[in-house]
Amino acid sequence: MSGGVLMHILRRASRSLWENLYLNAVATGVIAAALLLVGVTLTVQQNLSALVDSWDRDVHISAYFHHDVPEARRFDKRDQVAQDPRVVGVRYISEADAQDWLLERTARLEGVLEELGPAALPASLEITLAAEAGTPGEVARFATDLEDPDLEFIDFGQEWVEHFNAFLSLLELLAAVLGSLIFLAAVFLVINTVNLVVFNRRDELEVQKLVGATNATITAPFLLEGLAQGLVGGGLALVGLWTVHRLVVVRLQIALGLHMAGDLAALSALSLLGLVMAGAVLGLLAAWLAVARFLSRAP
Repeated sequence: MSGGVLMHILRRASRSLWENLYLNAVATGVIAAALLLVGVTLTVQQNLSALVDSWDRDVHISAYFHHDVPEARRFDKRDQVAQDPRVVGVRYISEADAQDWLLERTARLEGVLEELGPAALPASLEITLAAEAGTPGEVARFATDLEDPDLEFIDFGQEWVEHFNAFLSLLELLAAVLGSLIFLAAVFLVINTVNLVVFNRRDELEVQKLVGATNATITAPFLLEGLAQGLVGGGLALVGLWTVHRLVVVRLQIALGLHMAGDLAALSALSLLGLVMAGAVLGLLAAWLAVARFLSRAP
């Protein structure tokens, strides 16, 4: 491609951007809105994943002793469990500790506990598993390995763990489907907006075809316009994400008194760059499809 042709394409693209300012602004706004929604979805999914990871690291199992088990054997069992590589922490709770814990939360039960005696609540081991052992199958396997004649009951909430993991899988699937639908809707809207630009310039494009202009020469200015729309839309989406995070999410957390603002991480620089690149691809794809449709119908 010669320098003259390249300059002509650049001038034509810049002129079209100005002459069709409203339509180009609409296409840019659609791209920005779509990328903003995708970015918000990714941010929510990222923070949910981080929260889930912290919950996985905090999987607990409670193992309750028979009342007649000597304290020395209880400590031996605690030390044995602590040596398991799947365990990151184990704490022995005596009968007195269990009663104190319950009375701190329900003081009205003090009379009932006194009548039942010091053995009203059993001693137990509170076990914290490592993150890799937090899946339903691993938790159940650990509980089976933990079984001992000295233990009366083992509580590991298997049903809750299974339901929780199923919920997380469904959440991730919904996020992926939602992001895909948003992107497809953006492609459709931008294509139709660019179609209006092509329609407004149909006479000029028909003249170019008549004088022998190639499809590449006709298409190139629109591709540059689409690229500009995508990059500007991506930049606006980044500004929108920053605004949502700083002015909405943080203030909401402070207003609700949840004190989690510092834990709500924004997207990484690589993810933000990916959003901008997605905007550029979206603009190019929409422009190419719109012009290709016109050229296929042109005589």
